[in-house]
Amino acid sequence: MATPSSTSDTASSLTAEQKKRIEENKAKALERLRSKRPHDDAAAAGSSSSNEQQRPLPKRARWTKYYDYDLSNMVDSKGGFIVEETKQDKLIQQRKDQATKLSPFIPMSADPAENPKCRDCGSMDIDPIFYQVFKLSVCVACKEKFPERYSLITKTEAKEDYLLTDPELRDPDLLPHWSKPNPRKSTWNNMMLYVREMVEEYAFKKWGSEEGLDAEYERRESQKNDKKDKKFKEKLADLRRRTMTSTWERKRQQGPHKHVFGTPKEDPETGLTTETCQECGLSVESEEL
Repeated sequence: MATPSSTSDTASSLTAEQKKRIEENKAKALERLRSKRPHDDAAAAGSSSSNEQQRPLPKRARWTKYYDYDLSNMVDSKGGFIVEETKQDKLIQQRKDQATKLSPFIPMSADPAENPKCRDCGSMDIDPIFYQVFKLSVCVACKEKFPERYSLITKTEAKEDYLLTDPELRDPDLLPHWSKPNPRKSTWNNMMLYVREMVEEYAFKKWGSEEGLDAEYERRESQKNDKKDKKFKEKLADLRRRTMTSTWERKRQQGPHKHVFGTPKEDPETGLTTETCQECGLSVESEEL
């Protein structure tokens, strides 16, 4: 390490010509630096402005997995399923609400003889839902007393048990129904409820009688079973065909069969010798001459 005394000694040991050469070299270096600096500064400024406009957003440090995004330029594509309700959806929901909205009301008269009475017991405690929707004068007690007549069944039960079609069940003139919101999911179609007595009466009229309904049900069940049996037999035949094909293919790949005969047996009476293949059971008789 050079001390101040040693540095001063070195400087004093230089000649005048060497000191002049050092000063000239230093001046030339400074001049070259001044000539290059304006051009580099302008180029650096121009490149930085163009790069800022064209280059993509910078990635963060290597130890992170996140990128910088300009949220002001991003468009919500509803990929997160947060979709705003449209006017059409609101209109559909309003129609559903109107279809299921009821205001049970029974017009009462000052004359008791003109007021509706229960068709079974004559009571005036009429169920307003049955009176307004199904046009049936039934009191609450009789409705609970006779569930085989006044119980409510769904559209699916009416189709499966009484063999009715969708157009028949949707026609309010043939079969009045009560539309209610689906209890399983509010976005599903409204649930349609029917009175069992009215459905049975229409079904017996359609199929002739109760026996006719049972006969039609048995016919459809037998037809359904026949289709199942036919489908099962077709699958079984296809399985056998594919099994035989694979067996033939395996035999073809193995080549012709080579017989492996066992010990020959000689018949003392006829003198014939019999040889039997141990694999396929082929018997060959031979006679010595």
